[in-house]
Amino acid sequence: MSQTQNFLALIAALWQLTLLQLRGEYWIQLRSTELWGKGIAPRQLKRCRHYFRGALFLGAVFAAQRGQALRSREMRQFARLAALAALFDDKAETLNYLTTHNVKTAAKVHETLSPSISTITLPASLFAFARQTDPDGTLLFLWKNISPPAETAALFKEKLLKVFDLETQAMLLDQRLISVEALIALANEKGGNSALLFRLLMQPPPSPGESHTALALGALVQSSDDLFDLWHDAQKQIITPARYWAEANRLDLAERHFKERWKHLAQAINAAPAASARARRTALILVGLLTMLTRFCLHHYGRLAQKHGTLPWHDRRTMVLDMARWSTRLRAVMFACKNRFFLE
Repeated sequence: MSQTQNFLALIAALWQLTLLQLRGEYWIQLRSTELWGKGIAPRQLKRCRHYFRGALFLGAVFAAQRGQALRSREMRQFARLAALAALFDDKAETLNYLTTHNVKTAAKVHETLSPSISTITLPASLFAFARQTDPDGTLLFLWKNISPPAETAALFKEKLLKVFDLETQAMLLDQRLISVEALIALANEKGGNSALLFRLLMQPPPSPGESHTALALGALVQSSDDLFDLWHDAQKQIITPARYWAEANRLDLAERHFKERWKHLAQAINAAPAASARARRTALILVGLLTMLTRFCLHHYGRLAQKHGTLPWHDRRTMVLDMARWSTRLRAVMFACKNRFFLE
């Protein structure tokens, strides 16, 4: 495409993303109780809102490919799945309580209660997790109210269990026994299946090419999240490829990996069905916005490493890029204009 066509696609991408985020804010501000029930604590509610805003980015890319904005039902399902992911992450620290005995006990209860719990019959391991970590029943409320289209319900259940298994596997990793190659594979699979879950909530069901795009998009988003969460993951002792490379002073390898994820996704988008050539380009531009922000983050870490000799892990204010600050946003825009990453 010409530079003019690229610019028009950029404007269209920003417009669509802005409208979708404004719709999301309407749901957050006026319909939170309907979406997430009344049992969520304020701190958890803030986390649910944050995850929902992130999920809407996935929705924007998928909707751009489809050539049609997210429908109200899809928005509602996105909000509940995002909250489920947020609360799962919040509760995962209690995984040590899930002994084999607890899982077996909860599985027996599950056999008698699950038909009345959800339109998706929960696997015993998921039910056990919910019973042990969330006695107030918020997780079960969300599961009950997530209903993918009938055509994708079975695959949704399969992928939900897959993400649960991957998440718990990641929580129990022994940093001394894991290779960076295994970490990369785990991150790609976890991120990819998480994104595919959201695509399975949309109509029409994804084609093989669209499913491949969702997997590639999720892997890219996971790579980006790991970079932005570098300091937080270090504090929680969560090992990720980004942290592995950063602690080894090899940010160049983190950047190379991210570029590989972006290249893989761009190829997937170009090969997948789309409503039109402009719709495909709009989806690429939307993802380009994320790549720009991530490269800005990598640039930030690179400057810190050059200044201090290594990353200042002790200094949260310096390490963490707070995109809520207008000063940080302005720096990001200047970085984008200088490097033209959002048109790559």
